[in-house]
Amino acid sequence: MFNYRLDDPLNARMYFDDAPVGVLNSPQIHRPRRGTIGRYVNILLDEWFKKILGASKNKDILLKILQELIPEREIVDIEYNRKPVRKRNVFKGCHDAFFDVECVDGYGTRFVVEMQRAHQEHFHDRALFYSTFPLQEQVLARGKDADKEPESHDLHFDYPPVYVVSFLNFSFHPFSERIVYRYDLRERESGELMTDRVNFIFLEMTNYKRGYKEPHPEDSFAEKLSWAFTHMSSLTERPVALMEEVFAKIFEACEVRALDAEERKEYRKDMTTQWDIDDIANTRYWEGKAEGKVEDARAMLADGMKESLVAKYTGLTLEKISELQSSKNV
Repeated sequence: MFNYRLDDPLNARMYFDDAPVGVLNSPQIHRPRRGTIGRYVNILLDEWFKKILGASKNKDILLKILQELIPEREIVDIEYNRKPVRKRNVFKGCHDAFFDVECVDGYGTRFVVEMQRAHQEHFHDRALFYSTFPLQEQVLARGKDADKEPESHDLHFDYPPVYVVSFLNFSFHPFSERIVYRYDLRERESGELMTDRVNFIFLEMTNYKRGYKEPHPEDSFAEKLSWAFTHMSSLTERPVALMEEVFAKIFEACEVRALDAEERKEYRKDMTTQWDIDDIANTRYWEGKAEGKVEDARAMLADGMKESLVAKYTGLTLEKISELQSSKNV
């Protein structure tokens, strides 16, 4: 199933030398066992999202994604912002901003592209905060032009737009099948656009309507992209529905075997850390769920429900229910 251990390069080579590449049959989602690495990089991890979409050799992938998500801009080409991804806050004691990927098109429009793997309570506020850094940089850049022409100080604020594009591995609208949500600044009652200089595009990838089932050829680009990003690390091959050239390039760029030795070592380290994080999260989830069952059982017993029924409805053992009943009567 294309599982191999990165600490054994001979095994990796042996598995992959005869591995089929490209579009084959329907994908097999096998969920690699802990301690094994799948065929494709887990692009949901921040560091590897940056490495894949932030690499110059993969610029055409990011360009195509932005063209599909923001057709109104008619983006012809992009260049990466090679300044540090850490944006310093000029206000003492305030947080800096850390961008995953930042690029600019030929008209000066800025694009901040982010991956958000886990739910964050103040995500929207953080996105707004992030947008202020490229906005200020746009103003400063225009200000330099205005200084050359003293009568043109309005140029300070005639700056190109900023787009914050975030891929979310969670949903703010869990009962929706809609993936793309777009936000800008508008008058509340009339919907009149105040300015087009700041824009937010959030892809709630987990809203994909087919779940684990492979995408359909007629799905939208955003749906296919969300499915690919979400399930890529669990695939053994590219599904037939993802025929477009951009998906061929995405899967090729994410091939683990394409990484050099140092990158493979780094990837294993990152995956080991993620497995530990997932284990902790799962333990907390099930511990919390078990505690909730106990509280439910106590409430049922307090209402006089029979122990057998309490066990049936909570899933707890009769022994546990009897123990709770005994402690209630003490």
